[in-house]
Amino acid sequence: MIFLVCVVLFVRLALGFEFPIPWNDETAFISQAFEFSRTGSFYVYGLNSERTVMWMPPGFMLLLAGVYKVFGYSFEVSRWVSCVLYLGMAAVALLVLRISLQGWRRHLGMLLMLMAFLSPFALVTSNIARMETLYSLLFLLSLLASLKRQYALGLALVLLAATVHFNAVYFLLPYAVLVAWKILRRESLTVGSWELLALVVAVAALAGYGLFVLKNIGGFLEDMQFQFAYKLGSPVMGGRSGWMLVGLCLCVPALQLLAHRRFAAETLLSLYGVAFIAMTLNGHNMWYYFAFSFGFWLLALGALASSRELAAPFAKSACIAVAVMMIAAQGYYSYRSTPEHDPFKPSLGKLVRDFLPDTEIDKVRSFVRSLPPGTTVSFGYSGVEPYFFADFAASGALWSGSAYSVTKVFPPRTLDYRVLCDSVMIPAYLALYDWDGFPRKSEDSGCTITRLNKEVTGEP
Repeated sequence: MIFLVCVVLFVRLALGFEFPIPWNDETAFISQAFEFSRTGSFYVYGLNSERTVMWMPPGFMLLLAGVYKVFGYSFEVSRWVSCVLYLGMAAVALLVLRISLQGWRRHLGMLLMLMAFLSPFALVTSNIARMETLYSLLFLLSLLASLKRQYALGLALVLLAATVHFNAVYFLLPYAVLVAWKILRRESLTVGSWELLALVVAVAALAGYGLFVLKNIGGFLEDMQFQFAYKLGSPVMGGRSGWMLVGLCLCVPALQLLAHRRFAAETLLSLYGVAFIAMTLNGHNMWYYFAFSFGFWLLALGALASSRELAAPFAKSACIAVAVMMIAAQGYYSYRSTPEHDPFKPSLGKLVRDFLPDTEIDKVRSFVRSLPPGTTVSFGYSGVEPYFFADFAASGALWSGSAYSVTKVFPPRTLDYRVLCDSVMIPAYLALYDWDGFPRKSEDSGCTITRLNKEVTGEP
């Protein structure tokens, strides 16, 4: 575990903006958090000049805003939040192991946990200002609560996670199965007073989000239309192969229920594993790939837990065989090659170079601070914008994308300046999104400032 902590901190300190490089998702989420910390509003001119962008629940942005209030704003601080949350995930995972397994099974489970947490797909989430670490921490906490038979608390944490990301819907699966099982078996379900309070808090948080949505219902519907169009552009659950994978994985908790004749730890572990896998298959997002490893890890833990509880030799052997298959799948999905992630996986070459030299960042920072209020500057929505949010706030100038908004391309905006920051670390496939006439070339050419409006004052 000391090794895991050292690796995570090494990534944050030595590869702070190289693994991964700045991403445009960070621009969207950090900008709303930064504005909320300053003005109490999620409206960001650069995302949409007319209204608040509503494509994501605000939970992660609220957390970032609180951190900015306490520690001040910087791009570094934003990524440190994910680093700390990731270490929190590891601590909760240890507690899950402690409750679920004993003896050699626990030691094997810890090795599998390290395989999951040290996967490049997982490590990258510890160093990017996205919400994967926050909602995954909440999901693991909900699993931990349910393993302690505090099912209502577990459900409350899943509901709370819905204010961070819509992916919480997949983690209603264990509780749907629990309720169905209790009804069929005519078993009672006790809810403690603290659990009831947690449910009330979670429902209140969801109600608050609902009021926020109602206040911005037009923008919400428009942005959700964009999100669904994006998701439905790919086959649901990844197509036939994805549905088959989910079906096979669901066989594990189904057989556990039949074999043990009770809803207990081994079934919970497996159901949470299936939820992580389904989230990845149906999310169609490169940042979700980490969840494959976590899902198969939990399925392996569930099979190992069953092998301890079942007395029949054949049943024990079958559980071990399932665990071996899950471990093999975890190994494959933890370290496979993908065209999206391969360009920015850690390497020795990245240790001796920076994504952008400090001199280039300082040059743009000085330029932004010299601009008169209202001047508009586009960075091509490339992910480097968070370096300069504080500078724009100081000068009164406005950063902007080239498109009408982050969910609508046309009509394009009229801008005063274009700043293009290029680096050899930028994958070639990202240039496909540079449609505004200033494409990146994956070269170490630094930041180029171009005046687009001859009538503006100031020197580029």
